[in-house]
Amino acid sequence: MKNNKLFTLTLFISSFFILSSCSSDDDEETTVPPNPSNFTITSKDITDTDFTIDWSAATIEGTEGVEYDIYLDDTLVASDLEVLTYTFSNLSVETTYDAKVTAKSIEFGTTSTQVIEVTTSALPIPSAFDLTSKDITITDFTIDWTAATVEGNDGVVYDIYLDDTMVASDLEVLTYTFSNLNAETTYDAKVIAKSNAFETTSTQVIDVTTLALPIPSAFDLTAKDITITDFTIDWTAATIDDNDGVVYDIYLDDTLVASDLEVLTYTFSNLNAETTYDAKVIAKSNAFETTSTQQIELTTQSAPAPNDFTLTLDSNGTNSANISWSSLTIDGPGGVLADIYINNNEEATGVTSSGYVFTGLTANTEYTVRITARSTAYGTTLDKEITFTTAALPTTFEVTSATLYPRTTGTFASAPSMIIRFTDRDLLDGIILNGMTYTNYLFAGSDGITISLSDAEYDALSSATTKEGIADFTENEQSSSKTFTYTVN
Repeated sequence: MKNNKLFTLTLFISSFFILSSCSSDDDEETTVPPNPSNFTITSKDITDTDFTIDWSAATIEGTEGVEYDIYLDDTLVASDLEVLTYTFSNLSVETTYDAKVTAKSIEFGTTSTQVIEVTTSALPIPSAFDLTSKDITITDFTIDWTAATVEGNDGVVYDIYLDDTMVASDLEVLTYTFSNLNAETTYDAKVIAKSNAFETTSTQVIDVTTLALPIPSAFDLTAKDITITDFTIDWTAATIDDNDGVVYDIYLDDTLVASDLEVLTYTFSNLNAETTYDAKVIAKSNAFETTSTQQIELTTQSAPAPNDFTLTLDSNGTNSANISWSSLTIDGPGGVLADIYINNNEEATGVTSSGYVFTGLTANTEYTVRITARSTAYGTTLDKEITFTTAALPTTFEVTSATLYPRTTGTFASAPSMIIRFTDRDLLDGIILNGMTYTNYLFAGSDGITISLSDAEYDALSSATTKEGIADFTENEQSSSKTFTYTVN
Protein backbone atom coordinates (compact mmCIF):
# COMPACT_ATOMS: atom_id res chain seq x y z
CA MET A 1 0.00 0.00 0.00
CA LYS A 2 2.94 2.37 0.69
CA ASN A 3 4.22 1.78 -2.82
CA ASN A 4 0.85 2.71 -4.31
CA LYS A 5 0.80 6.01 -2.39
CA LEU A 6 4.30 6.84 -3.57
CA PHE A 7 3.24 6.05 -7.15
CA THR A 8 0.20 8.36 -6.83
CA LEU A 9 2.28 11.17 -5.34
CA THR A 10 4.85 10.85 -8.07
CA LEU A 11 2.14 10.84 -10.71
CA PHE A 12 0.56 13.91 -9.17
CA ILE A 13 3.85 15.88 -9.10
CA SER A 14 4.63 14.81 -12.65
CA SER A 15 1.19 15.90 -13.78
CA PHE A 16 1.64 19.24 -12.02
CA PHE A 17 4.86 20.00 -13.84
CA ILE A 18 3.38 18.91 -17.15
CA LEU A 19 0.34 21.11 -16.65
CA SER A 20 2.57 24.00 -15.66
CA SER A 21 4.61 23.53 -18.77
CA CYS A 22 1.56 23.30 -20.94
CA SER A 23 -0.02 26.41 -19.46
CA SER A 24 2.95 28.39 -20.50
CA ASP A 25 2.58 27.28 -24.07
CA ASP A 26 0.41 29.68 -25.90
CA ASP A 27 0.13 27.35 -28.95
CA GLU A 28 -1.01 24.03 -27.31
CA GLU A 29 -2.73 22.95 -24.08
CA THR A 30 -2.68 19.20 -22.84
CA THR A 31 -4.86 17.62 -20.01
CA VAL A 32 -3.61 14.40 -18.05
CA PRO A 33 -6.43 11.79 -17.53
CA PRO A 34 -7.34 11.15 -13.87
CA ASN A 35 -6.59 7.87 -12.01
CA PRO A 36 -9.04 5.94 -9.89
CA SER A 37 -8.73 7.01 -6.28
CA ASN A 38 -6.98 4.94 -3.63
CA PHE A 39 -9.05 2.28 -1.89
CA THR A 40 -8.63 -0.15 0.99
CA ILE A 41 -8.57 -3.97 0.76
CA THR A 42 -9.22 -6.44 3.58
CA SER A 43 -9.41 -10.26 3.97
CA LYS A 44 -11.95 -12.43 5.80
CA ASP A 45 -13.29 -15.98 6.10
CA ILE A 46 -9.84 -17.50 5.88
CA THR A 47 -9.86 -21.32 5.89
CA ASP A 48 -7.32 -23.96 4.89
CA THR A 49 -8.43 -23.80 1.22
CA ASP A 50 -10.36 -20.47 0.83
CA PHE A 51 -10.40 -16.82 1.75
CA THR A 52 -12.39 -13.73 0.70
CA ILE A 53 -11.22 -10.17 0.06
CA ASP A 54 -13.33 -7.03 0.24
CA TRP A 55 -12.34 -3.55 -0.90
CA SER A 56 -13.75 -0.07 -0.76
CA ALA A 57 -14.92 1.61 -3.97
CA ALA A 58 -12.41 3.60 -5.99
CA THR A 59 -13.78 6.89 -7.38
CA ILE A 60 -12.85 8.84 -10.52
CA GLU A 61 -13.94 11.94 -12.42
CA GLY A 62 -16.37 11.41 -15.22
CA THR A 63 -19.57 9.49 -15.57
CA GLU A 64 -18.52 5.97 -16.54
CA GLY A 65 -16.99 4.88 -13.21
CA VAL A 66 -14.56 2.06 -12.31
CA GLU A 67 -14.37 -1.75 -12.64
CA TYR A 68 -11.88 -4.24 -11.05
CA ASP A 69 -9.38 -6.96 -12.09
CA ILE A 70 -8.41 -9.62 -9.51
CA TYR A 71 -4.94 -11.33 -9.33
CA LEU A 72 -3.56 -14.19 -7.20
CA ASP A 73 0.24 -14.22 -7.07
CA ASP A 74 0.26 -12.03 -10.20
CA THR A 75 -2.03 -14.39 -12.07
CA LEU A 76 -5.30 -12.83 -13.35
CA VAL A 77 -8.21 -14.80 -11.95
CA ALA A 78 -11.14 -12.40 -12.60
CA SER A 79 -11.62 -9.15 -14.63
CA ASP A 80 -13.99 -6.24 -15.13
CA LEU A 81 -15.77 -6.85 -11.82
CA GLU A 82 -18.24 -4.25 -10.64
CA VAL A 83 -18.68 -5.83 -7.17
CA LEU A 84 -16.38 -5.04 -4.23
CA THR A 85 -15.66 -8.65 -3.08
CA TYR A 86 -13.99 -11.84 -4.33
CA THR A 87 -13.52 -15.35 -2.88
CA PHE A 88 -10.46 -17.50 -3.68
CA SER A 89 -11.05 -21.28 -3.49
CA ASN A 90 -9.16 -24.61 -3.78
CA LEU A 91 -5.99 -23.18 -2.31
CA SER A 92 -3.12 -25.00 -0.62
CA VAL A 93 -3.12 -25.43 3.12
CA GLU A 94 -1.01 -23.13 5.29
CA THR A 95 0.25 -21.15 2.26
CA THR A 96 0.83 -17.40 1.89
CA TYR A 97 -0.72 -15.74 -1.17
CA ASP A 98 -0.59 -12.22 -2.66
CA ALA A 99 -4.17 -11.07 -3.51
CA LYS A 100 -4.18 -8.00 -5.80
CA VAL A 101 -7.07 -5.73 -6.90
CA THR A 102 -6.58 -3.31 -9.78
CA ALA A 103 -9.22 -0.56 -10.12
CA LYS A 104 -9.61 0.44 -13.82
CA SER A 105 -11.18 3.68 -15.13
CA ILE A 106 -13.74 2.69 -17.75
CA GLU A 107 -13.56 6.14 -19.33
CA PHE A 108 -9.81 6.88 -19.22
CA GLY A 109 -8.20 3.43 -18.91
CA THR A 110 -6.07 4.55 -15.94
CA THR A 111 -5.58 2.22 -12.94
CA SER A 112 -4.99 2.15 -9.23
CA THR A 113 -3.79 -1.05 -7.41
CA GLN A 114 -3.91 -2.49 -3.90
CA VAL A 115 -2.24 -5.76 -2.71
CA ILE A 116 -2.85 -7.78 0.45
CA GLU A 117 -0.96 -10.84 1.77
CA VAL A 118 -3.12 -13.69 3.11
CA THR A 119 -2.07 -17.08 4.58
CA THR A 120 -4.45 -20.02 4.47
CA SER A 121 -5.11 -21.88 7.69
CA ALA A 122 -3.35 -25.11 8.71
CA LEU A 123 -5.33 -28.35 8.64
CA PRO A 124 -6.87 -29.12 12.02
CA ILE A 125 -5.00 -31.83 13.94
CA PRO A 126 -6.28 -34.21 16.59
CA SER A 127 -5.92 -32.78 20.05
CA ALA A 128 -3.32 -33.98 22.53
CA PHE A 129 -4.35 -36.99 24.62
CA ASP A 130 -3.10 -38.88 27.69
CA LEU A 131 -1.44 -42.31 27.34
CA THR A 132 -1.02 -44.67 30.31
CA SER A 133 0.00 -48.30 30.90
CA LYS A 134 -1.46 -50.95 33.17
CA ASP A 135 -1.59 -54.71 33.84
CA ILE A 136 2.16 -55.12 33.24
CA THR A 137 3.32 -58.75 33.46
CA ILE A 138 6.32 -60.77 32.27
CA THR A 139 5.02 -61.05 28.71
CA ASP A 140 2.12 -58.54 28.41
CA PHE A 141 0.98 -55.02 29.14
CA THR A 142 -2.01 -52.85 28.25
CA ILE A 143 -2.12 -49.20 27.25
CA ASP A 144 -5.15 -46.88 27.60
CA TRP A 145 -5.54 -43.39 26.21
CA THR A 146 -8.02 -40.56 26.39
CA ALA A 147 -9.94 -39.62 23.24
CA ALA A 148 -8.37 -37.11 20.86
CA THR A 149 -10.75 -34.56 19.31
CA VAL A 150 -10.60 -32.73 15.97
CA GLU A 151 -12.70 -30.19 14.08
CA GLY A 152 -15.33 -31.68 11.82
CA ASN A 153 -17.68 -34.60 12.09
CA ASP A 154 -15.45 -37.41 10.79
CA GLY A 155 -13.65 -38.04 14.06
CA VAL A 156 -10.37 -39.81 14.89
CA VAL A 157 -8.96 -43.34 14.63
CA TYR A 158 -5.74 -44.73 16.13
CA ASP A 159 -2.65 -46.59 14.90
CA ILE A 160 -0.60 -48.57 17.42
CA TYR A 161 3.18 -49.12 17.25
CA LEU A 162 5.60 -51.18 19.34
CA ASP A 163 9.22 -50.05 18.98
CA ASP A 164 8.26 -48.26 15.72
CA THR A 165 6.61 -51.37 14.26
CA MET A 166 2.91 -51.01 13.50
CA VAL A 167 0.89 -53.68 15.29
CA ALA A 168 -2.66 -52.32 14.81
CA SER A 169 -4.31 -49.61 12.71
CA ASP A 170 -7.51 -47.57 12.46
CA LEU A 171 -8.67 -48.52 15.95
CA GLU A 172 -11.76 -46.78 17.29
CA VAL A 173 -11.30 -48.11 20.84
CA LEU A 174 -9.11 -46.44 23.47
CA THR A 175 -7.13 -49.46 24.66
CA TYR A 176 -4.67 -52.05 23.35
CA THR A 177 -2.88 -55.05 24.90
CA PHE A 178 0.60 -56.18 23.81
CA SER A 179 1.31 -59.90 24.26
CA ASN A 180 4.12 -62.46 23.88
CA LEU A 181 6.80 -59.99 24.92
CA ASN A 182 10.22 -60.63 26.44
CA ALA A 183 10.61 -60.47 30.19
CA GLU A 184 12.43 -57.55 31.81
CA THR A 185 12.52 -55.60 28.53
CA THR A 186 11.74 -51.93 27.89
CA TYR A 187 9.41 -51.20 24.97
CA ASP A 188 8.24 -47.97 23.30
CA ALA A 189 4.46 -48.08 22.89
CA LYS A 190 3.21 -45.39 20.50
CA VAL A 191 -0.33 -44.27 19.69
CA ILE A 192 -0.98 -42.06 16.64
CA ALA A 193 -4.37 -40.33 16.55
CA LYS A 194 -5.40 -39.78 12.89
CA SER A 195 -8.05 -37.35 11.65
CA ASN A 196 -10.41 -39.18 9.31
CA ALA A 197 -11.18 -35.96 7.47
CA PHE A 198 -7.74 -34.41 7.15
CA GLU A 199 -5.30 -37.29 7.79
CA THR A 200 -3.46 -35.09 10.24
CA THR A 201 -2.02 -36.82 13.28
CA SER A 202 -1.17 -36.38 16.93
CA THR A 203 1.23 -38.78 18.68
CA GLN A 204 1.88 -39.98 22.22
CA VAL A 205 4.66 -42.40 23.29
CA ILE A 206 5.19 -44.26 26.55
CA ASP A 207 8.06 -46.46 27.77
CA VAL A 208 6.96 -49.68 29.46
CA THR A 209 9.22 -52.34 30.99
CA THR A 210 7.90 -55.89 31.36
CA LEU A 211 8.39 -57.62 34.67
CA ALA A 212 11.41 -59.81 35.41
CA LEU A 213 10.95 -63.57 35.40
CA PRO A 214 10.29 -64.91 38.90
CA ILE A 215 13.19 -66.83 40.40
CA PRO A 216 13.13 -69.62 42.96
CA SER A 217 13.34 -68.34 46.51
CA ALA A 218 16.46 -68.64 48.62
CA PHE A 219 16.84 -71.89 50.54
CA ASP A 220 19.05 -73.34 53.29
CA LEU A 221 21.78 -75.89 52.51
CA THR A 222 23.40 -78.08 55.22
CA ALA A 223 25.79 -81.06 55.34
CA LYS A 224 25.69 -84.16 57.51
CA ASP A 225 27.08 -87.70 57.86
CA ILE A 226 30.59 -86.65 56.84
CA THR A 227 32.97 -89.62 56.66
CA ILE A 228 36.30 -90.39 55.03
CA THR A 229 34.74 -91.02 51.61
CA ASP A 230 31.13 -89.74 51.81
CA PHE A 231 28.89 -86.91 52.94
CA THR A 232 25.23 -85.95 52.55
CA ILE A 233 23.66 -82.55 51.87
CA ASP A 234 20.08 -81.54 52.71
CA TRP A 235 18.27 -78.37 51.68
CA THR A 236 14.95 -76.70 52.32
CA ALA A 237 12.48 -76.37 49.45
CA ALA A 238 12.73 -73.35 47.17
CA THR A 239 9.41 -71.76 46.16
CA ILE A 240 8.37 -69.75 43.12
CA ASP A 241 5.37 -67.74 41.93
CA ASP A 242 3.82 -70.33 39.64
CA ASN A 243 2.37 -73.83 39.74
CA ASP A 244 5.10 -75.66 37.81
CA GLY A 245 7.41 -75.91 40.78
CA VAL A 246 11.16 -76.30 41.17
CA VAL A 247 13.73 -79.05 40.50
CA TYR A 248 17.36 -79.21 41.57
CA ASP A 249 20.76 -79.73 39.92
CA ILE A 250 23.68 -80.93 42.06
CA TYR A 251 27.33 -80.01 41.46
CA LEU A 252 30.56 -81.13 43.12
CA ASP A 253 33.46 -78.76 42.48
CA ASP A 254 31.50 -77.29 39.52
CA THR A 255 30.94 -80.70 37.93
CA LEU A 256 27.29 -81.69 37.43
CA VAL A 257 26.62 -84.97 39.23
CA ALA A 258 22.80 -85.05 39.27
CA SER A 259 20.03 -83.04 37.60
CA ASP A 260 16.29 -82.35 37.82
CA LEU A 261 15.97 -83.83 41.30
CA GLU A 262 12.67 -83.43 43.09
CA VAL A 263 14.00 -84.64 46.46
CA LEU A 264 15.74 -82.41 49.00
CA THR A 265 18.82 -84.54 49.75
CA TYR A 266 21.86 -85.98 47.97
CA THR A 267 24.78 -88.17 49.10
CA PHE A 268 28.26 -87.88 47.56
CA SER A 269 30.32 -91.10 47.64
CA ASN A 270 33.77 -92.44 46.75
CA LEU A 271 35.49 -89.21 47.74
CA ASN A 272 39.09 -88.68 48.79
CA ALA A 273 39.92 -88.59 52.47
CA GLU A 274 40.84 -85.29 54.12
CA THR A 275 39.79 -83.31 51.01
CA THR A 276 37.78 -80.07 50.80
CA TYR A 277 34.87 -80.06 48.34
CA ASP A 278 32.40 -77.43 47.12
CA ALA A 279 28.87 -78.83 46.99
CA LYS A 280 26.40 -76.69 45.03
CA VAL A 281 22.63 -76.95 44.64
CA ILE A 282 20.85 -74.99 41.88
CA ALA A 283 17.07 -74.65 42.20
CA LYS A 284 15.52 -74.36 38.71
CA SER A 285 12.06 -73.05 37.84
CA ASN A 286 10.22 -75.53 35.61
CA ALA A 287 8.19 -72.74 34.06
CA PHE A 288 10.81 -70.05 33.49
CA GLU A 289 14.19 -71.84 33.81
CA THR A 290 15.32 -69.16 36.25
CA THR A 291 17.61 -70.35 39.04
CA SER A 292 18.64 -69.77 42.62
CA THR A 293 21.90 -71.19 43.99
CA GLN A 294 23.29 -72.25 47.34
CA GLN A 295 26.80 -73.56 47.98
CA ILE A 296 28.54 -75.22 50.91
CA GLU A 297 32.19 -76.14 51.53
CA LEU A 298 33.13 -79.17 53.61
CA THR A 299 36.10 -81.47 54.21
CA THR A 300 36.02 -85.26 54.41
CA GLN A 301 37.53 -86.92 57.42
CA SER A 302 41.13 -88.09 57.57
CA ALA A 303 41.77 -91.74 56.65
CA PRO A 304 43.19 -93.93 59.46
CA ALA A 305 46.71 -95.25 59.08
CA PRO A 306 47.66 -98.86 59.88
CA ASN A 307 48.26 -99.50 63.57
CA ASP A 308 51.76 -99.70 64.99
CA PHE A 309 53.62 -103.00 64.67
CA THR A 310 56.97 -104.51 65.69
CA LEU A 311 59.75 -105.65 63.34
CA THR A 312 62.17 -108.41 64.34
CA LEU A 313 65.41 -109.91 62.89
CA ASP A 314 64.91 -113.64 63.47
CA SER A 315 68.12 -114.95 61.91
CA ASN A 316 71.14 -113.58 60.11
CA GLY A 317 73.64 -115.60 58.03
CA THR A 318 76.46 -114.76 55.65
CA ASN A 319 74.13 -114.53 52.61
CA SER A 320 70.58 -114.50 54.05
CA ALA A 321 68.40 -113.04 56.79
CA ASN A 322 64.92 -113.79 58.18
CA ILE A 323 62.68 -110.81 59.16
CA SER A 324 59.27 -111.07 60.85
CA TRP A 325 56.67 -108.55 62.08
CA SER A 326 53.65 -108.51 64.30
CA SER A 327 50.13 -108.60 62.86
CA LEU A 328 49.24 -105.65 60.58
CA THR A 329 45.87 -104.09 61.52
CA ILE A 330 43.85 -100.90 60.93
CA ASP A 331 40.83 -99.26 62.58
CA GLY A 332 38.51 -99.29 59.60
CA PRO A 333 37.41 -101.35 56.63
CA GLY A 334 39.76 -103.34 54.45
CA GLY A 335 43.00 -105.05 55.33
CA VAL A 336 46.69 -104.19 55.51
CA LEU A 337 49.41 -105.47 53.17
CA ALA A 338 53.18 -105.33 53.55
CA ASP A 339 55.51 -103.75 50.99
CA ILE A 340 59.16 -104.80 51.54
CA TYR A 341 62.28 -102.78 50.70
CA ILE A 342 65.97 -103.53 51.28
CA ASN A 343 68.45 -100.67 51.09
CA ASN A 344 65.60 -98.61 49.52
CA ASN A 345 65.16 -101.14 46.70
CA GLU A 346 61.76 -102.76 46.31
CA GLU A 347 61.93 -106.43 47.24
CA ALA A 348 58.24 -107.47 47.30
CA THR A 349 54.78 -105.82 47.46
CA GLY A 350 51.37 -106.88 48.69
CA VAL A 351 52.77 -109.47 51.08
CA THR A 352 50.09 -111.01 53.30
CA SER A 353 52.40 -113.13 55.51
CA SER A 354 54.07 -111.82 58.67
CA GLY A 355 57.65 -112.67 57.69
CA TYR A 356 60.14 -112.66 54.82
CA VAL A 357 63.46 -114.42 54.07
CA PHE A 358 66.13 -112.43 52.21
CA THR A 359 68.63 -114.47 50.19
CA GLY A 360 71.62 -113.70 47.98
CA LEU A 361 73.10 -111.23 50.46
CA THR A 362 76.79 -110.44 50.76
CA ALA A 363 78.67 -111.60 53.82
CA ASN A 364 79.74 -109.06 56.40
CA THR A 365 77.53 -106.34 54.78
CA GLU A 366 75.12 -103.89 56.43
CA TYR A 367 71.52 -103.89 55.18
CA THR A 368 68.45 -101.79 56.06
CA VAL A 369 65.07 -103.44 55.65
CA ARG A 370 61.87 -101.31 55.55
CA ILE A 371 58.42 -102.80 55.95
CA THR A 372 55.60 -100.50 54.77
CA ALA A 373 52.19 -101.45 56.16
CA ARG A 374 49.64 -100.26 53.54
CA SER A 375 45.85 -99.94 54.00
CA THR A 376 43.93 -101.58 51.15
CA ALA A 377 40.92 -99.28 51.76
CA TYR A 378 42.59 -95.89 52.10
CA GLY A 379 46.15 -96.27 50.82
CA THR A 380 47.51 -94.89 54.10
CA THR A 381 50.84 -96.32 55.27
CA LEU A 382 53.06 -96.84 58.29
CA ASP A 383 56.81 -97.65 57.94
CA LYS A 384 59.14 -99.64 60.19
CA GLU A 385 62.89 -100.21 59.58
CA ILE A 386 65.52 -102.58 60.92
CA THR A 387 69.27 -102.61 60.17
CA PHE A 388 71.57 -105.64 60.38
CA THR A 389 74.93 -106.87 59.14
CA THR A 390 75.37 -110.27 57.54
CA ALA A 391 77.80 -112.70 59.17
CA ALA A 392 81.45 -112.76 58.05
CA LEU A 393 82.70 -115.74 56.07
CA PRO A 394 84.63 -118.38 58.12
CA THR A 395 87.51 -118.24 55.59
CA THR A 396 90.90 -120.12 55.82
CA PHE A 397 92.30 -118.82 52.53
CA GLU A 398 95.53 -116.83 52.86
CA VAL A 399 98.39 -115.66 50.61
CA THR A 400 101.55 -116.97 52.30
CA SER A 401 104.13 -115.31 50.03
CA ALA A 402 104.55 -113.32 46.82
CA THR A 403 107.84 -112.53 45.07
CA LEU A 404 108.53 -110.54 41.88
CA TYR A 405 111.42 -111.88 39.77
CA PRO A 406 113.22 -110.01 36.98
CA ARG A 407 114.08 -111.36 33.55
CA THR A 408 116.99 -113.84 33.54
CA THR A 409 119.53 -114.59 30.80
CA GLY A 410 121.88 -117.39 29.97
CA THR A 411 121.22 -121.08 29.83
CA PHE A 412 118.07 -120.82 31.97
CA ALA A 413 116.84 -117.50 30.68
CA SER A 414 113.23 -116.58 31.55
CA ALA A 415 110.79 -113.67 31.35
CA PRO A 416 109.94 -111.57 34.42
CA SER A 417 107.50 -113.36 36.74
CA MET A 418 105.80 -113.43 40.10
CA ILE A 419 105.50 -116.53 42.25
CA ILE A 420 102.65 -116.52 44.76
CA ARG A 421 101.90 -119.20 47.34
CA PHE A 422 98.62 -119.94 49.20
CA THR A 423 97.18 -121.92 52.07
CA ASP A 424 94.72 -123.52 49.62
CA ARG A 425 95.51 -122.84 45.98
CA ASP A 426 92.36 -124.64 44.80
CA LEU A 427 90.15 -121.80 46.13
CA LEU A 428 91.87 -119.21 43.89
CA ASP A 429 89.81 -117.48 41.19
CA GLY A 430 92.35 -114.91 39.93
CA ILE A 431 95.07 -112.41 40.76
CA ILE A 432 94.88 -108.63 40.28
CA LEU A 433 98.21 -106.84 39.85
CA ASN A 434 98.39 -103.14 39.10
CA GLY A 435 94.69 -103.21 38.03
CA MET A 436 95.14 -106.15 35.62
CA THR A 437 93.47 -109.50 36.34
CA TYR A 438 95.46 -112.70 35.69
CA THR A 439 93.62 -116.02 35.44
CA ASN A 440 96.16 -117.89 33.30
CA TYR A 441 99.22 -119.06 35.23
CA LEU A 442 101.45 -122.09 35.86
CA PHE A 443 101.40 -124.12 39.02
CA ALA A 444 104.47 -123.79 41.18
CA GLY A 445 104.69 -126.77 43.46
CA SER A 446 101.67 -127.92 45.43
CA ASP A 447 100.63 -124.50 46.79
CA GLY A 448 101.85 -121.84 44.35
CA ILE A 449 101.46 -120.29 40.94
CA THR A 450 103.82 -118.56 38.54
CA ILE A 451 102.57 -115.57 36.51
CA SER A 452 104.64 -114.59 33.46
CA LEU A 453 105.01 -110.80 33.04
CA SER A 454 106.23 -108.49 30.33
CA ASP A 455 109.13 -106.18 30.94
CA ALA A 456 106.73 -103.24 31.15
CA GLU A 457 104.57 -105.03 33.69
CA TYR A 458 107.65 -105.92 35.73
CA ASP A 459 108.89 -102.33 35.66
CA ALA A 460 105.50 -101.04 36.85
CA LEU A 461 105.27 -103.55 39.68
CA SER A 462 108.87 -103.20 40.81
CA SER A 463 108.70 -99.43 40.92
CA ALA A 464 105.26 -99.22 42.64
CA THR A 465 105.30 -97.32 45.91
CA THR A 466 102.81 -99.71 47.48
CA LYS A 467 103.58 -103.23 46.45
CA GLU A 468 100.21 -104.93 46.82
CA GLY A 469 98.01 -107.32 44.87
CA ILE A 470 94.57 -108.84 45.30
CA ALA A 471 93.68 -112.52 45.32
CA ASP A 472 90.05 -113.36 44.38
CA PHE A 473 88.78 -116.66 45.77
CA THR A 474 85.60 -118.63 46.49
CA GLU A 475 85.11 -120.41 49.80
CA ASN A 476 81.92 -121.91 51.21
CA GLU A 477 80.19 -120.89 48.01
CA GLN A 478 80.92 -117.24 48.76
CA SER A 479 83.16 -115.08 46.60
CA SER A 480 85.67 -112.88 48.39
CA SER A 481 89.16 -111.41 48.07
CA LYS A 482 92.33 -110.90 50.08
CA THR A 483 94.93 -108.17 49.68
CA PHE A 484 98.59 -109.27 49.86
CA THR A 485 101.99 -107.66 49.61
CA TYR A 486 104.85 -108.80 47.41
CA THR A 487 108.57 -108.42 47.49
CA VAL A 488 110.97 -107.77 44.63
CA ASN A 489 113.80 -110.27 44.27
